[in-house]
Amino acid sequence: MSNSEFSRRFAAGALLAVVSSVTLVPFATTARADIDTVKHAKSWTYQLQGDTSRVNRTDADVAVIDPDHAGGAQKYKAKRNGGKRAVLAYISIGEVEEGRGYMKKGGRKYSTGRTQGWAGNYAAKYWEAGWKSLVKERVREAIRKGYDGVYLDRVDTYENVKAPGGSKQEMVRFVEEVSRAAKGEKGDAAVVVQNAEELLSNDRYVAAIDGVAKEDLYHGIRHDKRRNSAGEINASERQLSRAKAKGKAVMVVEYLDGAQAENVKARARSKGFVATTARRQLD
Repeated sequence: MSNSEFSRRFAAGALLAVVSSVTLVPFATTARADIDTVKHAKSWTYQLQGDTSRVNRTDADVAVIDPDHAGGAQKYKAKRNGGKRAVLAYISIGEVEEGRGYMKKGGRKYSTGRTQGWAGNYAAKYWEAGWKSLVKERVREAIRKGYDGVYLDRVDTYENVKAPGGSKQEMVRFVEEVSRAAKGEKGDAAVVVQNAEELLSNDRYVAAIDGVAKEDLYHGIRHDKRRNSAGEINASERQLSRAKAKGKAVMVVEYLDGAQAENVKARARSKGFVATTARRQLD
């Protein structure tokens, strides 16, 4: 999930021009390798707790895990069949979470004190420069640990907590900054955001990301496993399809099992989305 451009200077002279044009092709291919792995993925897995070695027993093209829980990324990059997968670092940019290392660096002062459904997690003052700095350092640290990009959660905090400069604008600006931090650390880092699909109407936001993931697209938008309304489903599908048409990866996770899970995965695939299922605890 990264968007850094490589500047090149070409010396004068026909010979040097030829050499430069020859070397550009493999360099550009390498520079997009992890982004393309995410964009062309056919499967993914999502696990933030528990025995993350289970990831290694899958052939998922993309894995999303928590670096604070799972450690470095290298041991998760090989699929069961021997192929390579992209491993993305889960980072919540819109919540201050108890137990994170940044709490020892003054992170608590960026909490609004307002929970959004999970005990110990509090909506962040996402517009404040200090919070942004903490998040961007976590992103850089994850990339240094071998992660192929970042998976940004709680982007939708802007819906619940109003920012002084305008909530949507501040969140878009924040995601742009995080994307630059990731791509500045590693040119081919992939940036995937979770939920907040309403922001996909903003061209700057779309330009900053490589993919979007949607929870509860078909069931459980109220965390009850019930089918979402046709209006809710259709509205989200339209927004996600627009992102897909612009070349972005679209990933879906449903917290279901059995026949329901298979049915929604089939519908997601018919839209060109990459679907997975999990327990809501992501363990």
